[in-house]
Amino acid sequence: MNDRSAFGPQPAAVAAAVSAPRVRNVSARELTVFTRQLATLVSSGVPLLQALESIHTGLAGQAIARVVEQLRQHIAAGWSLQAALQQHNVFSALYCQMVAAGELSGNLDNMLNRLAWHTERQQQLRRKVRMALVYPASVLLIALAVVAVILVWVVPVFQSIFASFGADLPWATLWILGLSDALLQWGLPLAGALLCIAWCVRKRYRSDPGFQWWVAVRVLRLPLLAPLMVNANLAVWTRCMAMLMQSGVPLLDTLETVAGACSNRVYALSTLRVRDAVFKGIGLAQALRQLEASTHYPSAEFIGLYPPILVQMIDIGEQSGSLSALLGKAADAQDEALEQQVHTLTQLIEPLMVVVLGGLVGGMVIALYLPVFQLGQVM
Repeated sequence: MNDRSAFGPQPAAVAAAVSAPRVRNVSARELTVFTRQLATLVSSGVPLLQALESIHTGLAGQAIARVVEQLRQHIAAGWSLQAALQQHNVFSALYCQMVAAGELSGNLDNMLNRLAWHTERQQQLRRKVRMALVYPASVLLIALAVVAVILVWVVPVFQSIFASFGADLPWATLWILGLSDALLQWGLPLAGALLCIAWCVRKRYRSDPGFQWWVAVRVLRLPLLAPLMVNANLAVWTRCMAMLMQSGVPLLDTLETVAGACSNRVYALSTLRVRDAVFKGIGLAQALRQLEASTHYPSAEFIGLYPPILVQMIDIGEQSGSLSALLGKAADAQDEALEQQVHTLTQLIEPLMVVVLGGLVGGMVIALYLPVFQLGQVM
């Protein structure tokens, strides 16, 4: 198998995709709508230049409108669609590869339809994962805001009342009063320090590949959320592999492109390791198994990335010559597993968040009313 083909991205582009996050001004929703419109028009027999002009007319005011106009200008100048797409980081390596495969095979309309379906599925996938992660974070933020309001505005009122009792207060009440005093005195400096730390962390993440790797590893090791993140990455990995191989892209180029499409750098680097092994003549399934073997790749971050059932399906596909079809079935199975996992996690988190919120607010209310109860028993 040739190491470089018409499909293959350059190594520098792949390295950049792995080492630095893409900066995009165009939203995923805008890209999805554009891809679906372009696929529909091209499938209907509309010339590509005219299709881009029609799409641009309906995108006034959107960030992607300028990109579409530049694409139209490049096509009018005689560029291929793939070459025009590569001028914008809005379009991933997978996107460009699919378009290149469609142009080379004369089947661009079918490839655009596959891309439209894929971008819609990707948007749904991100929405599912976001729903599972944003909900508990939002509830916790609301709980912290409620606690802060109680500590800043409610507790000082009780503190003046307790001062008139002239009696010893329970330890829980004293702790709440001390926390209120600390928040009133140090709340604003602490909030400023936290914002400064968040800004510094974000800046370092954007500029430090080592820190990006550290975050990527920790994300895949998070308690309770690790299976969700692994399944989300596997859903993207299997779907991209299936689409590129079904489009006729060679395996080596497919693995390079998938490495650039992986948002998690652990999966990106592991895919490049697999590509190196395949280039040496090792089968894809065997290369995936080698990631688990410390004698080949001692980094523990690669262990557990690819489930044995997935590797077995790939092995069967290689032996039977139906690898792309089995990868497609594996991608469908990963989508179903992810959807079920999101549903289960949401059902588990909802009562847990209610308990956390009730415990925080209820515990503070009880601590504030304990002196009142004690005073009532004395009287």
